[in-house]
Amino acid sequence: MTRRICVLADVHGNATALKAVLEDANKNSVTDYISAGDITKRGPSPQECVDLLKNASNEVWIMGNHEKTYHDMINFNDPLTKGPKRVMEIVLNDYDKKHLNKGTYNWLANLPYSQEIQFEGISIQVFHSLPDKPWGHETGPLAKQTYFDRMLDNSNADIAIYGHTHKQVMRYSTKDRLVINPGTVGLATTSGTLEKSNFAQYVILEVNNHNIINVEFKRIAYNIENELKVARERNLPYLELYSTLIKTGQYSYSVENIESVNKKANFDELSNTLLK
Repeated sequence: MTRRICVLADVHGNATALKAVLEDANKNSVTDYISAGDITKRGPSPQECVDLLKNASNEVWIMGNHEKTYHDMINFNDPLTKGPKRVMEIVLNDYDKKHLNKGTYNWLANLPYSQEIQFEGISIQVFHSLPDKPWGHETGPLAKQTYFDRMLDNSNADIAIYGHTHKQVMRYSTKDRLVINPGTVGLATTSGTLEKSNFAQYVILEVNNHNIINVEFKRIAYNIENELKVARERNLPYLELYSTLIKTGQYSYSVENIESVNKKANFDELSNTLLK
């Protein structure tokens, strides 16, 4: 039986983009769904994103670096980020906590770093950045080969699937095992010489009888104004940065921009209060 697997990552609370991806996947006769972390954080609709994936019978749930902040805060640890970004993570974590069911928040905070699944005799290892940690800057599209080998060093899987970098990637380990990054559903940014690249991204992976039949990288337009309407209605923190990114495809979460918002909204004081 041919399995057509929707592979997605980095939804980041953008339910409008996720709906567009799931509708497109359905039109393309997808049979299965895999998510590679960062379902929530930065967008206005964390619970809706989880519910949409559950309704699609998503078969892999792993922790992204943003879900890791939930875990850290529950255990009274600071997020891994420092400076203005630390403040942003605390503020956005509080927003998500208020917009997620309590059970969902705790469940996301305790997801595994990695999960292995099989389809048609093909074994797939899924994680967010690397199998032993969902954060870091080692796995960009042009990263050293050693990091792509590390993804499968302790696994017999045929394919590695990861997210985190928000870039669509297809590479191979030195042992000729496939590595795929489906890009980002919710927070796409301009790439290379493209004018803008703010489409929702995902991959359709087709397998059958112990073989990889096809890998199709997809980019789907969605209603950005509707997404921003939801964000405004829910008073999403850092709305101006979220709006700039999804409207223009230009990365807006620089330290300088975050620090500016923190000062205007008095988020430094709020974050200290939230940690007490």
